[in-house]
Amino acid sequence: MLSKQQLSFVKSLHIKKFRQMYGKFLVEGDKLVHELLASDYKVDAIYALAGFKIRSNKLPCPIVLVTEEELKKLSTHENPNQILAIAEIKPTSQTLSDLDLSASLCIACDNLSDPGNAGAIIRIADWFGIQNVFFSLNSVDIYNPKVVSAAKGSMFRVNCVYTDLQTLFAMHSKMPVFGTFMDGENVYHANLPKAAFILLGNEANGISPTLASYISKRISIPAFGKAESLNVAVAAGIITSEFKRQGLL
Repeated sequence: MLSKQQLSFVKSLHIKKFRQMYGKFLVEGDKLVHELLASDYKVDAIYALAGFKIRSNKLPCPIVLVTEEELKKLSTHENPNQILAIAEIKPTSQTLSDLDLSASLCIACDNLSDPGNAGAIIRIADWFGIQNVFFSLNSVDIYNPKVVSAAKGSMFRVNCVYTDLQTLFAMHSKMPVFGTFMDGENVYHANLPKAAFILLGNEANGISPTLASYISKRISIPAFGKAESLNVAVAAGIITSEFKRQGLL
C-alpha cells in the first residue's frame, strides 16, 4: 500500500531541484521500466498495478502495489502505463580527459531547451551507434520525465555528459567541430570525416557566439520546399545520417 511519505517523495521527483537533491529520477511505463531493468542503472523502487507482470528474472527491489488512482497521482502522465520506477542518477565518474573520442562521431548540444528534442537526439544517437552526447551546462535536464519518455530507453545506452563545451572542444582540439547553421555549406556536398563533433544550437537562438572560434566548418541542410526551418532533432537525424553514410561507406 502506498504511504503519504512515498507519494510525497515520488511527486517531488517531478521537479528538477529535488531530482538533483536526491540524485534520483522517474522512469514510467511498461517498455521503459523493462529497458531500465536491463541496464546498469540502479533501481530503488518500483510501483505497479496489481496483476502487472514484470518480465525480469531478477528484481532489484520489492514491488509496491498501487491502485490506478494512486499510480495517476505518482505519474507525470495523464494516463500512466501500469508501472513506474525510481532510478539513481549516475554520478559523473569520467572526466573529459578520460574519454577517448579520437575515432568517434559525437553530438554536442548548445543550450538545448526542449525536453522532447533532447530525448529525440539521444534516441538518434543510439540509432546510429553514437556513444557520447554532450550537453552544455545550461541545457535541459536529461532526467526530466519528458526527456526520459522521448528517449524511449536510449538514455540507458548512450553516455550523456554535461560539460562546458568550450572546454570540451579545447581538450579535443584535433577533432573537427561541424556547426549547424541555416547558411552553412550543403551537408550533402561537404567532405565529412568519420570522427567529429556535430554541434547543435538552441531551438530559437542557434549556436552561441562564444563557440564560434571552435567551429571548423558551418554546415546546413538544403531546403527543397518552403518551410522556414527544421526542428533541431529532425536536423540532427538528417546530418548524423549523412556523416555515417560518408564515414562508413
